[in-house]
Amino acid sequence: MDYEIINKKEWSTNLYDCDTESCFLSCIVPCHIYAKLKNKTKIKSQYCVHLFFYIFIYLCIQQLWYTSNYISQHTCPKNLINDCIHAIDNCEDYYMLIDDRPSSCFIKNGFCVYNNYECISKNQSRKTEMYILICTSLFYSSLTFMHYKVRQHIKAVYHIDGNIAEDIMAVTCCSTCGLAQEYREL
Repeated sequence: MDYEIINKKEWSTNLYDCDTESCFLSCIVPCHIYAKLKNKTKIKSQYCVHLFFYIFIYLCIQQLWYTSNYISQHTCPKNLINDCIHAIDNCEDYYMLIDDRPSSCFIKNGFCVYNNYECISKNQSRKTEMYILICTSLFYSSLTFMHYKVRQHIKAVYHIDGNIAEDIMAVTCCSTCGLAQEYREL
């Protein structure tokens, strides 16, 4: 039997080497770089599927951050009061119930009045923030896993030597640099 000896080689460029094209693309459109890398390393791979999947995960993360920000801005203050007009000092620290719906107090024309929009109760806000944190962590973990898998494919196809610690650091600490390095390898 003939055995083929494969000599492992190093990456052709350093993780932090800088060239305009790969750095720009990996920072601005990492979805394109990921899909292109995935397309080059897999047989019968579809560029558009990988591109839209990456975009979908990225947009989910953005929506979760937007929702988290919205909740933090619209959470009811800590103190309940019967009527906002009685909250002379620190008006923004109070909320009142209007038809059993919480509404925060704010100052308008020198008077403490209630807001027309409903605020989110502290209890509901905490639960929702916990779910958002879990979902965001899952989406970030899946992006990290996707980057790790494509890095492993590039290493296998181009017979690149390396260890798992370097790969994990490349996909977690500086994923854009890792994508740029993989792109330069093509």
